[in-house]
Amino acid sequence: MRIIDTHLHAIWMSGPNILKMSMGGVEAAVMPTPHAVPWKVSGKTLIKMWEDSISYWVTYCAARGVDLYSTLSVPFNGVDAEGVEECLKQLPKYLDNERVVGIGEIGLNNGAEDEVKLFRTQLNIAKEHNQPIIIHTPARREPQLVPMVNQIIDVIREENFPMERVVLDHTAKNTLEVRLNTEAMVGLSTCYDKNRPEDTAEMVAENPDKRDKLLINSELGYDQDGYYSVPRVVWEMRTLGLKGKEIEKITWDNPKKFFNLPID
Repeated sequence: MRIIDTHLHAIWMSGPNILKMSMGGVEAAVMPTPHAVPWKVSGKTLIKMWEDSISYWVTYCAARGVDLYSTLSVPFNGVDAEGVEECLKQLPKYLDNERVVGIGEIGLNNGAEDEVKLFRTQLNIAKEHNQPIIIHTPARREPQLVPMVNQIIDVIREENFPMERVVLDHTAKNTLEVRLNTEAMVGLSTCYDKNRPEDTAEMVAENPDKRDKLLINSELGYDQDGYYSVPRVVWEMRTLGLKGKEIEKITWDNPKKFFNLPID
């Protein structure tokens, strides 16, 4: 079964775990800029992260069997104010790189004024440069999840960004329906604080008419045992009776088409 992991933070993974993921069937991956950096960094540091993601990490992952692409963004937490402004100016020139396939991850976590302003700005950059976007939403157990998902959808519509070019990521069962009722792609993140593999497989199995809008990812990057999470979802889907072509539509066809990935 062919797999593209649509949300992978390879920069926080060890080489052996990237190799294990590859051996589990993941042939390609999309790596977003993380929504939050755990320490305050400058614009220069963030730009170096972007450059590494489209050069060093491409080679590093290729040596372990994973064809890596990136979406770039300015995180809503962890970059100093001066750096945010500088990186927003610099972002468009990186969007023409052959390894950049969109903007992300962007979105809201708490709905603070600065978050919303940055979200709107990056939506407009993506619209101006005809880029798809990956949206961060809070995890399934965070109390602000439901209002933040609703606010995110409202902001996207207010900015007239085409919903069909959006991935609403980190989806769990408690917000699945509202996301499926948009025209967006729905990302089913399968990792320690999101979904279990069996949860993800059940959501796929229970929504046969929405499978053209589903993506599966590991949201990995913390060297937990999630390097097998997407392959485990594939196994769970098979035990629920999904056929190979049905599974591969979600794990390969959908992400390849959405991100316009130049892979065979």
